[in-house]
Amino acid sequence: MNMVISLHGSATVFAWLANLFFACVLFAAPADSLKIKQAPEQPKSGESVRITAQGNALTKQKRVVLQYQLVDPGSYLALNDTAFTNSWVSVPMNDNRQNVDAAKGDSLFTSELPAALQKHRRLVRYRIAEAESKKILAPAADDPQPNFAYFVYDGVPPWRGAINPHSDTPELREVVTFDSNVMRRVQVYHLISKKPSVENATWFEQTRWGENPARRNDYHYTGTLVADGKVYDHIRFRARGGEWRHAMGKNMWKIDFNRHHHLQARDDFGRKYAQKWEELNLGACIQQGDTHYRGEQGMFESVGFRLFNLAGVEAAHTHWVHLRIIDQPEESPANQYEGDFWGLYLAIENMDGNFLEEHHLPDGNLYKLEFGNPKPSHYGAGAVTNRSDVLQFLRASQSRQQPDAWWQENLELSHYYSYRSILECIHHYDVSMGKNYFYYLHPATKRWSVIPWDLDLSWADTMFGGGYEPFFRVGVLSRPAFGVEYQNRLREIRDLLYNDEQTGALIDECAAIISDAAGGPSLAEADRRKWDYHPVMFSPQVIPKKARPGTFYQLSPTKDFRGMTQLMKDYAGQRSRWIDENLLTDSAIPPTPNVAADGVLNFSNSMLKFRAVLSNQANDLEKFHWRLAEVTRTNSPGFNPRTPRKYEIETVWENEGNPDLNAEIPTKLLVSGHTYRVRARVKDATGRWSHYSAPIEFTARR
Repeated sequence: MNMVISLHGSATVFAWLANLFFACVLFAAPADSLKIKQAPEQPKSGESVRITAQGNALTKQKRVVLQYQLVDPGSYLALNDTAFTNSWVSVPMNDNRQNVDAAKGDSLFTSELPAALQKHRRLVRYRIAEAESKKILAPAADDPQPNFAYFVYDGVPPWRGAINPHSDTPELREVVTFDSNVMRRVQVYHLISKKPSVENATWFEQTRWGENPARRNDYHYTGTLVADGKVYDHIRFRARGGEWRHAMGKNMWKIDFNRHHHLQARDDFGRKYAQKWEELNLGACIQQGDTHYRGEQGMFESVGFRLFNLAGVEAAHTHWVHLRIIDQPEESPANQYEGDFWGLYLAIENMDGNFLEEHHLPDGNLYKLEFGNPKPSHYGAGAVTNRSDVLQFLRASQSRQQPDAWWQENLELSHYYSYRSILECIHHYDVSMGKNYFYYLHPATKRWSVIPWDLDLSWADTMFGGGYEPFFRVGVLSRPAFGVEYQNRLREIRDLLYNDEQTGALIDECAAIISDAAGGPSLAEADRRKWDYHPVMFSPQVIPKKARPGTFYQLSPTKDFRGMTQLMKDYAGQRSRWIDENLLTDSAIPPTPNVAADGVLNFSNSMLKFRAVLSNQANDLEKFHWRLAEVTRTNSPGFNPRTPRKYEIETVWENEGNPDLNAEIPTKLLVSGHTYRVRARVKDATGRWSHYSAPIEFTARR
């Protein structure tokens, strides 16, 4: 309904109110909607399924039917298929109106789909219709998903695979069984579709659409995604990625969900994200072959994004996914390169309005920079929609003549210092060509921030790029005042986060999600056996220097995944020393204080007291900063590897003010059995902060 209203006189106002009333009646009709319930939500083979429809829209219905459609493995029915329209079976729904409160106007109809219909890996679609007219009552006519559905599944089976089943070397030819517990280590996503659709998207699409590059981001294929037991039917999918989209054989995916049917994703620890995902990015967890770091299994991006977030830079959430694709009848054929198991993938949060909400950012404009060209990812409510804001900022920010005040007014400098710090820590240098980051405009402050993206080419000095993003090119950090502030932040990140202990713990936490610390079978190793010598790696569908079969764990000192994580730890140590020697070069910082407990720590008291000791060189001090943080100790009795760890950069309590050698920390902030650290630093009259003191670590006891 479109209403053009001109308010001239009371009669017009009355008419406007009348139109508004009728518009509300037409569009706000939740009382007429049907509540559909299904039990169980994800049935197993041989279980009957009960469907219930309730609502006053059924009050005048004498006969209601349940229409269902069976979709067997290897026989997928797409929305535009003739068979989708013609293959519905109708069964009567029982009228149970006597079992509900008639005063509410509700009606209740039920039907039971018999146990014989429920078969492993079968997709069952259904909808509610009038018996005589066949008019569909639910879902609603304007619902882009025109049916409900459930997926019958008996559980993830074991998988068997060799590193190279065709090798002459016995060690490479040895078959290892990965049992169901290993295969369920991370959450399972099922993609159900037609085999040609799957293979075109991931392998053959480059030749099919190569003559028309503008169509490479179109969604040419449809399917059904099952995640966390919930069916997302008639989704659209395609390959994703830039220059090397189809280069490695095991390629990345992008999935687009229907309106009102967005993905409720969970993190690696089973916690639901606050916002649903409109689109799903799946990273392939297969490093480019010519980098020699194949086998890091998505760790570069997972740990990198976590570091950005811990440092206060909003970055994509990620979680690992065991991807299974159903496009053929048999689930686990003898050929290890066929069947449902497609390996390990990294789900990466999309950059859109939901991302802003998830990370508690106000609704502002968000642009993806692609070779310097800003492409809108989200427009905030009431904001400009012609890119004039970002184009004006880009033009102005390219000038070295802008005064400090201009940068303070237009760039969120403290955020940029943190962004640049982590960029340096993980060598995220593939930004030089104006790509792999987003610009976000805060609608209230009118200042821009940088949000990182595409971190796969990182964690090694040999990775592509020089790190020359635009603000670095124009010398923002070389300005004296900004340089001091940047080094202060980088020094803080080095003390609290990017060091052997804390970054090493983060690497261990992420690695434990996909591997076994004792060296047992893991999803990381199953994925290696699926893809290291996959036949597509030898095919014309890849770029040989990027595919390079047989290159998993090439640089690993132990030739396994554990060795790849050790490479990351070694790099963190090496890079830390480089940062200290090449970036943190300010010798004028104040001396580091020493801190100690002021007496015995008594947790029955309301306060814990600490004191600091300064050297005789500590002159002209302006501020003292005390902080308390919780850290996770994996050797503590209460350690749970299936819950997220705590990192020292996450603040529990802090106090910043005039120089004070004493601090009192409320014991009510402490949880018994948890481990904490207290540190302090000082700031001099030039604005320079010292390093943080060595920590006082203790475990709270009640």
